[in-house]
Amino acid sequence: MTMHSTLLAVAALAILSSATTGAAQSLRAAAAGDQIPATLVAAPLPTDDESEQVPLAFAWALDPAQPLHAPAPHAAISRSYWQQVDAAELQRGLALPLTAPDAVIQLSPAPGARALSAGSLQLRDPAGRSSGARNVDARVLHDAGMPVGDGTRMLRTGAASTAGIYRLHSRQARGRYVVQVLEPNSPLWLEVQASHSRVLAGGSMQLQARLRQDGASSLQAGTPRSGFGGHALLVAPDGRSWPQQLRPIPDGSLRAQVRIPADVGNTQGLWELQVFAQADGVLRDGTVAFAVALPTARLSGQATPDPTSRRVSVSLQMAAAGRYEARGTLYASTADGQLKPVAQAHAAAWFEGPGQGTLVLPFDQAALPAGFGPPYELRDLQLQDQSRMAPIESHAAALRF
Repeated sequence: MTMHSTLLAVAALAILSSATTGAAQSLRAAAAGDQIPATLVAAPLPTDDESEQVPLAFAWALDPAQPLHAPAPHAAISRSYWQQVDAAELQRGLALPLTAPDAVIQLSPAPGARALSAGSLQLRDPAGRSSGARNVDARVLHDAGMPVGDGTRMLRTGAASTAGIYRLHSRQARGRYVVQVLEPNSPLWLEVQASHSRVLAGGSMQLQARLRQDGASSLQAGTPRSGFGGHALLVAPDGRSWPQQLRPIPDGSLRAQVRIPADVGNTQGLWELQVFAQADGVLRDGTVAFAVALPTARLSGQATPDPTSRRVSVSLQMAAAGRYEARGTLYASTADGQLKPVAQAHAAAWFEGPGQGTLVLPFDQAALPAGFGPPYELRDLQLQDQSRMAPIESHAAALRF
């Protein structure tokens, strides 16, 4: 046997063997916020799958004096909006509400639409006069490193401009155009947040949108602005979309209960929730992205810890072939009984599903800090489908031993 194959065999044994001396224990019951698959799906591998076949496991020590905090779901902040318009709207004069000086307006022709020259495009201020906005073309934008399409034009109103309804005119417009407006100096901003950063196919999540105001206003910075409405879209990586109804609630925000389709398709990538909101003539839109996973595997509900070495074997049930990864954080006790994070471990391997499997988290690779010992807790236990880039299962608190 060559040295290379010997090392691979040792690595495989380290990950796939459940050679621990402890007894199998049941994982703790699921708590709020845990993600647990109810049924499994025998999904095919991606056509371009190049998953590593060699097992891998590693661990590293943590500073127990530094507490760990679960990241909150991302909140998107927007001082911009966009809309798709036809030539007739530009010929009449497209109304663009602006709330602050120095706004940026980008116009991009859709496929088949006529590209507009600087002389054929005018922006008029609320008094109906030429705004004097600076107007640049795609070549200048490309030179500045902006990846815009051919025919794109950008206008900037300037620091001396005023708030109000501007109108974008072009008698030469033919076809459809995308108009994007960015107001970096606006006191009005849209906040969009989803309740989860990851969800299983067929699951659900909550979407919340708030229009907030700060700066030069009678409202305190960040105060919710009531009396606004809008709509939302759930957008899949393959381009499919589903309208979502936003409902006003007493605190002035909008909410939607979003159901994820069971058929999520095979296109890899993040899903999006897009919000289009308005209030008193103010337009804003924002987007949050999140991961959707097909439940191709799950933890069996049992783990076998070795209190001596601190290695933890977790067993899997798989409905599909793929490379699966377990990861978790080990907490150890101080002399006065406090639990502190001391190590994190990851283990991944290829499995020919459907069937059973085992991954071993090698916490023994990380030295235990002085003064720490049992009892231990395994927290933030996660199962990932690396072949499909999908977070399948998570347990905030999994095991005590």
